[in-house]
Parts: sequence; structure tokens; C-alpha cells
Amino acid sequence: MALPVTALPELTTPVFTVTIDSGVLLKISKHTSESFPATVCGMILGLDEESVLQVTHAFPFPSSENSEDSASPRSKANIRYQTDMIRQLQEVNIETNPVGYYMSSYMGGFYNQTLVDNLVAFQAANPNSIVLVHDVTRSTQGSFSLKAYRLSAEFLATNKTSGGKFSSDIVVKNNLTYLDILEELPITVKNSHLSIALLQSLDSPKFTEKKSPASLAQSSSLTPNFDSLDLAIDPYLEKNVEFLIDSVDDYYAEQGTFNYFQRQLAREQSKVQQWIQKTVSENQLREKANLPLLSEDDWHKHFKLPTEPSRLDNLLISAQINQYCNQIEEYSSVVSSKLFATQNGLGA
Repeated sequence: MALPVTALPELTTPVFTVTIDSGVLLKISKHTSESFPATVCGMILGLDEESVLQVTHAFPFPSSENSEDSASPRSKANIRYQTDMIRQLQEVNIETNPVGYYMSSYMGGFYNQTLVDNLVAFQAANPNSIVLVHDVTRSTQGSFSLKAYRLSAEFLATNKTSGGKFSSDIVVKNNLTYLDILEELPITVKNSHLSIALLQSLDSPKFTEKKSPASLAQSSSLTPNFDSLDLAIDPYLEKNVEFLIDSVDDYYAEQGTFNYFQRQLAREQSKVQQWIQKTVSENQLREKANLPLLSEDDWHKHFKLPTEPSRLDNLLISAQINQYCNQIEEYSSVVSSKLFATQNGLGA
């Protein structure tokens, strides 16, 4: 599927970092967590100035029976809802400048054609637009997972010059790899002045009661915790491996499709060469007989070469495999250290 050709506006001050208000962070987390495991999305509003994109407000799109509408900010229903929301926000003097959208993700699986199409449209209107990806599953592992992405300048330039068609020649000519699809921007969370004042006004807990040494030992953070020695494999890690295997299967299927195209192309090209050779031989006879010669370029009327499949799917699958590998590498270190510690203990 070819991406639409879009004119790229000139960047006056490109942003290199993203600042998100803590209230916006809570809104995004609440919406995506309550809708889990369904994929949902919403709009983010703010300002881009002095190389910093400030996300000051966000609102979710309503859930729909159609899962594609719930996960796409550019569906007709969501566009109408966005127009109504922005008009109402303007009435209460809230910043209404769209700077992208946010979406939920399951196990880091967000590299797809829909994401690319949405970002192409958003960055055509505002080159500093981004997508915030909240991985709900990963956030449950103890660290809040929120990433900011935008399409790279290399990818947008290739999409513009190629007319949205990613053939093998175009990909090789532009040195485009799966690492060049998205670029990540660092995120900084900013608290409002009221939140900071509230946090500073909170008193530290005071112990007015005398506690026994036993109770102090039970509440101490240094109390032995045997749960940390549990050797059970993290379910999150297992799921990542499963999805990695599925992505590898998709990659081989995509490669099989491209190999089939190459075989079909070679077969048709062989037929074309045979036709041209036959035409050349016939023209030699017609020249001796003073008859008009046949055109060797008329093979287009008799043969039709197969259309090369887009290589964008291959790049997206490769990027998704890389994402799963990074997550496995991150979470397998904890399990590996436990296994090595156990092995050394048994050896001792």
C-alpha cells in the first residue's frame, strides 16, 4: 500500500525534547489502563517553542464498537469528535494546538502501517508532531513506559521523492533501514506549581508510638525477602519471546512473498528476451524482403511484468523484531543473574 505524497513544511525550530505536564500523564495512563487490552488513542495539545514540545493537555477519543476507529485518530468519527472538543476547549481558554496523538501498546507491538500513515498525515500539518506510545503491559512491571516518536527526516524524504512507493531500488538508493523509520525523543515530566506546593507542604511521617524491635524489623526495608530469589521466568519475558517468534514468522512470510515475486519476474523477463530475440531474427528476414521492420519495444503489448510488493512491510516487521529483542535483553538480565547466582551457589 503506497503512502500519500505530502508536502513537507519547512521547519523553523525543530524540537528535540518533549515536556509533558504530570496531569496529562495521568490522563493518558488512566485512559489506556482502563481500556486495556484494547488499543485506544487520543489527541495531545500543546506548543512547540525553543526546540521543546510542551504537551499541556490531552483528551481521549470515545470507544467504538469498531476497533479500528478506536485505534485511529484519523477516523471520521474521531475527527468529528476532535472538532467538537477543540471548540469547547477554546471556550474555557485551554490550549488547542494539536501536536500529535497518543496510543496504547501491548508488549511493545506498535510498528505497523497505521502508525506510519497517521504520522505522515500529522507531520504534514505540523512537522513537530509526535506520537506518545504508552505500553500498559510494560508499565505493570514496575517502571512507567511512555515513549515519544516521530518519523525520521530520512523516511519522510524517501516517502516524498518516491511518491509513497517503497521498492527495493528506492530503499537501497536511500540507504533506508528499519532503524530509520522512527526516531525517539526524550521526555521530561513537569509538575504544576500547585503540585509542587502540595508536595512540599506534606509532612514526613512522625513516629509517636514506641515500637518493639520485632515490629521495626518487620517494617525495615532490610528485612530478608525470599521473593527476590524466585527463579520463575517472568511471564512478560515469555510473552516477548512468543511475539518475537511470531514476528520472525511474519518476516519469513514477507521474504517468501518477495522471493515469489523475483521468480515470477525472472520467468517473465525470460519470456520477453525470447520474444525480442525472435523479433530480431524476423526483422533480419523482413529487411532482406524489403518489408517494414517490427518494433522491439512492442513486448509491453504481449507481456506484463509483475508488480513489486512494497518493502515498507519488511522494514516495519524488522523494526518490530528489534523492539522485541531490546525488551528481551532488558528483562532477561534479571533472570540471568538469578540463574548464574544459583549455579555458582550450587557449585560451591
